[in-house]
Amino acid sequence: MTQDHQKQTSKNIVRNVIFGSLTWILPVGLSFIATPVIVRSLGNSDYGIYALVLGFIGYSFAFSLGRAITKYIAEYRVSGESEKIRDVVAASFFLNIVIGLFGVIVICLLASWLVRDVFRIEPAAQNKTVIAMYVASGIIFLSMLNQVFSSVLQGIQRFDVYSKIFTANSLALISGNLLLAYVGFGLLALLYWNFLVLFFFSTVFAVAAKRLLPEFGIGLRFERETLGLVLRYSAGIVGYQILANLLLLFERGWIAQRLGTESLTYYVVPMSLGMYLHGFVSSLVLVIFPLASELKDDKNKLLKIYTKATKVVSLLVVFVLTNVVINGKLFLLLWMGPGFEQNSSNLLILHFITFGLVSILTVSWQMTEGLGFPQYNVAIFAVCLVVCIALMFVLTGDYGNLGVAAARSAGFTTIFFSIFVVEKCFFKNIQTRFWLGLVGNLALAALGAALIESIVIALLPANWPTFLFSVFVGGLAYCFVLWLLDFVTADERLLIKRVFSQ
Repeated sequence: MTQDHQKQTSKNIVRNVIFGSLTWILPVGLSFIATPVIVRSLGNSDYGIYALVLGFIGYSFAFSLGRAITKYIAEYRVSGESEKIRDVVAASFFLNIVIGLFGVIVICLLASWLVRDVFRIEPAAQNKTVIAMYVASGIIFLSMLNQVFSSVLQGIQRFDVYSKIFTANSLALISGNLLLAYVGFGLLALLYWNFLVLFFFSTVFAVAAKRLLPEFGIGLRFERETLGLVLRYSAGIVGYQILANLLLLFERGWIAQRLGTESLTYYVVPMSLGMYLHGFVSSLVLVIFPLASELKDDKNKLLKIYTKATKVVSLLVVFVLTNVVINGKLFLLLWMGPGFEQNSSNLLILHFITFGLVSILTVSWQMTEGLGFPQYNVAIFAVCLVVCIALMFVLTGDYGNLGVAAARSAGFTTIFFSIFVVEKCFFKNIQTRFWLGLVGNLALAALGAALIESIVIALLPANWPTFLFSVFVGGLAYCFVLWLLDFVTADERLLIKRVFSQ
């Protein structure tokens, strides 16, 4: 590979990372405005039900079967076997339809039992919760189809188109929810809006996929061998998603059943912030999945991409976690009011520790899937599931919400160390020197930022300008310490300069 080609490849990677991050930045900004309005409009109890149903939508039958499309499009385009792409898309489309319809039937049949006997929703809210589950089944079916179309864009690395459509979808969804909540509509109206927005943008994704990939087709004619190929690869992804779904549904159902839907609201709102962090990191490293498929025979270049991605993600996660520890109580007080500041500030820290670790793990996770070993991710998540649920049984009685969050954090801390197993398997050695340098540098930078922010918070009144000023000067201190430590290497500075010069 020539030097010019390597430079172009590096710029394309950064370009795709930037477009991927846009799928997070604008929607999350609007979500910060929408969340307190929706919570106040629905009330803590109904918002708890809304969060429960949204969790069911995101973590029941919405398996990422489209990942096979992303992997094999990237792999076949590099190997020159483009004629196989149509079969992979068609087989994946077929699987998504079958599983999506199965999910609709199961949810509709079990909705009353889930609401009454599993989640134990209060009798006055049971009827509307059952209807909400029916609407959720339709949203899940559309989500399954949408995966096929959006995965095509990721497989051909058109993250620019993907980010524009995804961001428009998120903005339409959140702004509509905000408006409906503001004028006084209830949770069912919000779910109907979710369904309509998803239907429209699924169509947009399908049109874009057809236009950009000549081999794209959604017919049901494909080779039996291709169906087997997709099933074998997807089995691992579906496996760990089933486990993740069980964890989230158990967790939310457990809280609703043992502590009430109001307690679920206090738990879910700070958890959603941690999920925003994970979502942002996932958008940044989305490019690693197809790249790993392309570079499976070039481990040196893959290692370089892996270490740089881990470095960037860790830098971001440590700074965010530092701010949550120092400024978390002030942020919740200003954003959601005194009730949330009292009931959710410690939960906020635990959730960010959990999702911070998951965010760093995401780099290794995506690479493992791209190299064709999702079964490994199933194994490590099985360990996480056992630890989390066992500790939730033990800790909830004495510590309530805090015990549930601590149990989740303990489970994900356990599997975080699987990163080193991945390094040993794929790169022959654990990257010990890399990790020691990373931890040492970021610990010093975090200490400097925490010291400055603590002084600002102690001296100034509790308001938004103080919060923003604290984050700003903490960020300056964080960057200054890393600059003194020469954290960003010369070639990384050159790459950043080239990207911004474009």
